Amino acid sequence: MMTSDQVRALHGAGMEIGGHTENHPILARLAPSTAREEIGRGKEQLEHITGERVRLFAYPNGKPGQDYSAEHVELVRKMGFDAAVSTAWGAARSSDDRYQLPRFTPWNHSVPGFTLHMARNMMVDVPSLKRPTHS
Repeated sequence: MMTSDQVRALHGAGMEIGGHTENHPILARLAPSTAREEIGRGKEQLEHITGERVRLFAYPNGKPGQDYSAEHVELVRKMGFDAAVSTAWGAARSSDDRYQLPRFTPWNHSVPGFTLHMARNMMVDVPSLKRPTHS
């Protein structure tokens, strides 16, 4: 979607560049080895472009239990990311799994609308997949 120069420009302007995958596949539809390769190649490419470690990941499409599984959560953790975002709707809390953070778009044209939107998101119970307990 972006050229290497565009990514470098955003990074140079102070933006945090997070990983995704190389080709935007739905991870749950891939063999485990293919999912690992997609995530790893995406991370490596961005690290090469920016010259820095990529710390954050976004699951393609990102619906917990549908687009990614608990095994993908563990894979992202083991691959050295510090956190990851899903597309589960809501506001993150300190007790949330940092490898399945919810998010939302707070685009409102008025302060009351923005405040109402934020309050509604604080009430959402965010789904989270249990990570495997094996090492």
